[in-house]
Amino acid sequence: MAALPDLLVDPYLVCLPQYCDREEQLDEFVQNLMSWSEILKRHDVAIHFPRACLEALLSEGSYPFEYEFRRLAARVAAHHLSPDLVCKIAQEVLERTPSLEENCEIAFLDFAEKDCKINPDVYVTRLAGNVAWGFKHALAVVTSFQEANAKAKLFLMVTAKSDPEEAFATQEVQIAVHISGVECSEALAKLETLMPLDIDRTLPVAFHGTSLLQSVGCLKLWAQATSPSDVRDAINARLEEILSTGTGNKEPVRKFIVGEHFLQSARQNGFGERLNIVDSCARIIVNEPKNSVEPFRVSADSSEQRTRSDGALAFRTHLTKDGPGYRMLFWELADNSIEFANVGPKKELVIR
Repeated sequence: MAALPDLLVDPYLVCLPQYCDREEQLDEFVQNLMSWSEILKRHDVAIHFPRACLEALLSEGSYPFEYEFRRLAARVAAHHLSPDLVCKIAQEVLERTPSLEENCEIAFLDFAEKDCKINPDVYVTRLAGNVAWGFKHALAVVTSFQEANAKAKLFLMVTAKSDPEEAFATQEVQIAVHISGVECSEALAKLETLMPLDIDRTLPVAFHGTSLLQSVGCLKLWAQATSPSDVRDAINARLEEILSTGTGNKEPVRKFIVGEHFLQSARQNGFGERLNIVDSCARIIVNEPKNSVEPFRVSADSSEQRTRSDGALAFRTHLTKDGPGYRMLFWELADNSIEFANVGPKKELVIR
């Protein structure tokens, strides 16, 4: 397995619950943080916390000081929790250097909050005001850094789920932002020449330490794939992850092959380092598609489904619904197996 990517810590993991009136709420905070404890304590892993979020945590009283945690625990009668251990892990994360902004050599990005869209937006709406803005800025910093540096190391966001659970169906977060100005180092001067800049990128996410290790393996296989057999390996790796979480079961898993145009078309359309396409393939194989699967018609105004000379039926499913609306196209063969064909925008009416 490849070395772990740079990790961006979601402030939700270390932000003390502000309206905590039940023991279960504090338990959830502790469980989320402890699920990452082994990874976050490692000093051979590049872990970054946004400076803007740290400043907001301090100013808004959400910093996990031990005395604050003890006060909360006493208020909800959570006497079983260990404040010293929990707060030590949280503060080790918050005190790691360099900060995200220092690592990316971007001191500040100038954008209007209304011009920054995060999808799913639960990642920011569940945070307090200034912490939420700081996290938007952090996500914009990461994607700007990647925009200016084609060889930038992969970033992955470490986070945890919350209500509503269905908001976290995908293992990535999309960042769309219009940036009007930047303060950055001379090493990143290229970024200044790109202003104003419109960015629309995604970051992979993991919800606990185990899923991180699995996702890195799957993402590495997909990012380094050079053949249909490599793509099969990536899909099978994701398949094992899905089954291990209790989604689907091994009994109805469908056989599949990867068409010769699949990998090239995925890369041409910007999915070469995105986990959601591999996730979509794996979910179709276990009959638990993330988005609806529909017949692929012979034309936009026709009700006739495309068929191949061998009787295979054409289907489509959305990978993204915004912008060009990218879709994955595949064939269902007579024996109920799948052939993943190609990726294309909604306006493209070609299946390979």
